[in-house]
Amino acid sequence: MEVAEIIKQLEYNDTGIFPREALESAIAAQSAITPVLIQTLKDCKNNLDELLDDSSYFLNIYALYLLAKFREKEAYPAIIDFFSTPGDAAIDSTGDVVTEDLGRIIASVFDGNLEPIKQLIENREANEYIRGAALDSLITLIAQNMIEREQVVEYFAELFQGKIERIPEDYLINKLVVDACDLCPIELKSHVEQVFEDGLIDQMFIGREEVDEAIELGIETSLKKLRQDSHHTFVDDVIEEMEWWACFHQANTKKSYQPFSITEELTKSPHRKKSQGAKKKKMQKQSRRQNRKKK
Repeated sequence: MEVAEIIKQLEYNDTGIFPREALESAIAAQSAITPVLIQTLKDCKNNLDELLDDSSYFLNIYALYLLAKFREKEAYPAIIDFFSTPGDAAIDSTGDVVTEDLGRIIASVFDGNLEPIKQLIENREANEYIRGAALDSLITLIAQNMIEREQVVEYFAELFQGKIERIPEDYLINKLVVDACDLCPIELKSHVEQVFEDGLIDQMFIGREEVDEAIELGIETSLKKLRQDSHHTFVDDVIEEMEWWACFHQANTKKSYQPFSITEELTKSPHRKKSQGAKKKKMQKQSRRQNRKKK
């Protein structure tokens, strides 16, 4: 299948049928299709109003997963730039991709420079869930031995000290504590205790006892556990990642745009995955994008 035909078949999801053959052809044509996929993300960034007006447009979603599978470092700045858009347009046009897989996608295309991820985390104009996904990308990079734990612990200390907002029950400060616990936050204990003392933590996200348990677990055990966590792997099998999404299991896909219609239709599965743990559930309860029911 030629690249032009692949793009034509992937551009819209207006049939509700998973385009397995087109994705297989895209993977086979990696070198030829990669520049097109990167340009797609750049074009979407410059045409967000049009993207939001057409919920059947899907090429940007496929581009994210394909470029992640390809480990395409040239896509790293384009992906960061797209999700750095002020406000909610980037998340409204990609839905649960942000809360479920964006951290893994960013980590998969990481080019060795942490500064773009840090800038996204600290970008107070960007959507808070996107910033949280950028935090997650650092955890995934540790799990995949791409960066050292110490680098992230030092950076987390800077975030606790004022590089992100210190607002009571704000999503990002809570997410920071949760992610710190994935690393065993022994060096960050005083910072974590302080945000609890300052009343910044919503204990529906995480309680003091969970922080204590994470510290007791120890660094080595925490890292071993992290490296066994499927939620901190690189994107590999695009077809397996996407084929169960609910938008491919509906007789008709809505073409008219409604608020959050992509979120609601994009990734809701007809199957339910086993529990991902109490911590994940707590965080999802706080997210307005919790519609992906995994198999």
